[in-house]
Amino acid sequence: MITGSRLLLFCVWCCVVTLACAQGGIRLIVYNYEPLFEGGSLAAHYGIGYDHDLNERVSSAWTARLDPGNDSYVLNYRSAYHFSDNDRGSFYFGPSVGVRRFTVEGSPTLMPVGLRAGVRGGLERFYADLYAGFQYNAGSGKSFSETGQYAGVDLRAATYTIGLDFGWGWARNTRKGAQR
Repeated sequence: MITGSRLLLFCVWCCVVTLACAQGGIRLIVYNYEPLFEGGSLAAHYGIGYDHDLNERVSSAWTARLDPGNDSYVLNYRSAYHFSDNDRGSFYFGPSVGVRRFTVEGSPTLMPVGLRAGVRGGLERFYADLYAGFQYNAGSGKSFSETGQYAGVDLRAATYTIGLDFGWGWARNTRKGAQR
């Protein structure tokens, strides 16, 4: 059986190997807005993420966002096809999927599935990502429990998101003989 410390050590080792050989970046999610409730206002999400360029046209990202105003968090994975070489600024389009959970007792777990389009800078050094997206929240349309601050409130089935993220990245490892 794998203990917690061994699992943590293995995860750190995998991250170090990935970071040493890949073009990637750590993003800070500072402006991400998405309405979650029927008749509600926009909800501001904040968080962090990791971007990874798989090749010159395809990238992926993992993000973790918090919404302190609505007591929720969401973990997302997205992939993107870049319309030009992603070593420089490029427009992209791709799918996203995630898990959203509210910290309120009796709240439903949602699975946001959608599409996202935007423009992102190359990952080497400072970069920015300006984007917009649309997603369906599987598990929505349900009311929260009868007690608490969200009693009787319905979740939106479909939402949109707009945002501007900033990050710091590094170039691929360009060892002698390695193909780019």
